[in-house]
Amino acid sequence: MNKDYYQRKIEENTVVLDKVKLRLKVIPYLKLLFFLAGVFLVFATYRLGWDRTSCLIAAALSLVIFFLLYKWDEFYLQKRTYFMALQNVYTDEIKFLEGDYTPFDNGEQFINKKHPYSYDLDIFGQNSIYHMINRTVTHEAGTILAEKLSTIPGSERIVVGRQEALGELVGKDDFRHRFMAVCKAFDEEKNNYKLITGHESNNAFLTSKTGLVLIYISITITLVTGVMAWLGYLPWSLFIIFFLIQLFFPMIFGKVLSKVGSDIGFLHKNTMIHADLLEIIHKETFAVSENKTLKEDLFGTYNSREAFKDLSLLLKKFDQRHNAYILVLLNGFFLRDLFLLRQFYRWKNNYLAHLQSWIGLLAEMEARVAQATYMFNLPEFVRPSITEHTDILMDASGLGHPFIPKGKRVDNDILITKNQFLIITGANMAGKSTFLRTLGANYVLAVNGMNVCASEYSFTLFSLFSSMRNTDDLSSGTSYFKAELERMRELIRYCRSHPYTLIILDELLKGTNSKDKLDGSVLFLKKMTELPVTGIIATHDLELAKLENESPGLFQNYCFEISLSEEEQYSYKIQRGVSRNLNATYLLQKILSEEL
Repeated sequence: MNKDYYQRKIEENTVVLDKVKLRLKVIPYLKLLFFLAGVFLVFATYRLGWDRTSCLIAAALSLVIFFLLYKWDEFYLQKRTYFMALQNVYTDEIKFLEGDYTPFDNGEQFINKKHPYSYDLDIFGQNSIYHMINRTVTHEAGTILAEKLSTIPGSERIVVGRQEALGELVGKDDFRHRFMAVCKAFDEEKNNYKLITGHESNNAFLTSKTGLVLIYISITITLVTGVMAWLGYLPWSLFIIFFLIQLFFPMIFGKVLSKVGSDIGFLHKNTMIHADLLEIIHKETFAVSENKTLKEDLFGTYNSREAFKDLSLLLKKFDQRHNAYILVLLNGFFLRDLFLLRQFYRWKNNYLAHLQSWIGLLAEMEARVAQATYMFNLPEFVRPSITEHTDILMDASGLGHPFIPKGKRVDNDILITKNQFLIITGANMAGKSTFLRTLGANYVLAVNGMNVCASEYSFTLFSLFSSMRNTDDLSSGTSYFKAELERMRELIRYCRSHPYTLIILDELLKGTNSKDKLDGSVLFLKKMTELPVTGIIATHDLELAKLENESPGLFQNYCFEISLSEEEQYSYKIQRGVSRNLNATYLLQKILSEEL
């Protein structure tokens, strides 16, 4: 359904884009026509003897039309860029629906093997949760999204606020698409606003009223002496002296001017993009508190869009200080650099304290737009609810892994309550590890206010810790078994420092022999029952399932069963009990019979 929606949007956008392209083909010819017409009319006045007044008026009108066409050309060039970016937005979403996430950054830079759960649950990296959700372009927005996916919020109120904010944005298709299209123009390599805050120097005299008056006096004297010299009342040497003096004044600030121009002048394009994003937000009406507050913070005290627009024009002028001839003329006559530096200092005085806050708020909206777009694309996912039953951690029906397409996914029902340990047994490839990641991944989505891959889903807030991918580290002399022990140490410390934690473990103590592994696993789990912890443990060790016989209220056995016949069959459905069929020997015998 959503694929058809994007195809329709592409068709509608193509019609508009073709009209823009047609105008861009015609306007250059019209510009040339009116420019030549103006030149010819001036020529005709002096060379062909045509009526001077009529010709000069017509020439002036031709040049006015030429400049209007020049502006329209710029306008339609911007429009073309925007509609092409919008086309890419729709195309990228179609690729997403086809299982291709390559248009989006995968967040590989955020991978942290020491994190309580993100490494085990494929939160970052190729084909990860971040990779599926992420539509961000700016570093700030990408970091905000990564922090959300890496952190369990401190209260259920935050979760509800996120749900409401994202739910509203899901229904604002055009707003999201416009926002993403404008974002695509960002040059992330030239997006470091910290360079502006680094220019903390100021000049109180230059920004004062006295300084402004003196600047105007100097300009007036220079212009008057120039006019008087041209009329023959004063010597040209006097005008040249004042002209050179005005060239000297900006040279006093030459170092600062050059530094600002070289360090931050290039930011003007990204600054204008921020201004355009602010315009999009300003025109949008929000009903949900989280989104309304963000908008109010952007426009409450100051008009952030006008501030960014002014900054963009200023930085563009700094970036254009490379034409020496124009610079000499503008400074010699009008002290242009002093005005430019004065405006920059005044802008800093007025807005610098708010700059990072505004950028952060825009990045927050960019992250929300990414999350809402992901939710829009998967309408079969459901909005989770926070249960009033405080003894329940998670109650889900039809729970599946968000990575797996609907047609291939096998969903399960699960109820996880406090102070319980679920021992999950099953054959290799029967679905144990996928189920563990299903539990963790959907919970991460839920606490971020996003829909989950289930038909029904309710939960209470809890901390999360997993241990599923321990690896050795030869460079530091860390064996696999030592890495497991270190992860267990981290787990215990984490559980002690958090009110309540769900721990997800895939095969305890894989790095030792069978009896030692069983004894150690039993010891560990019994000790964990003394902490505020619920556990989900996948294991091949059927002996571990005997813990239910010892403490039936504390330990419960679940399994993923398979059917072994001529072809092994995997149901991927979880059920109560202990697995009876194992497949390692069966599969190995099959390989040996085929190959030997």
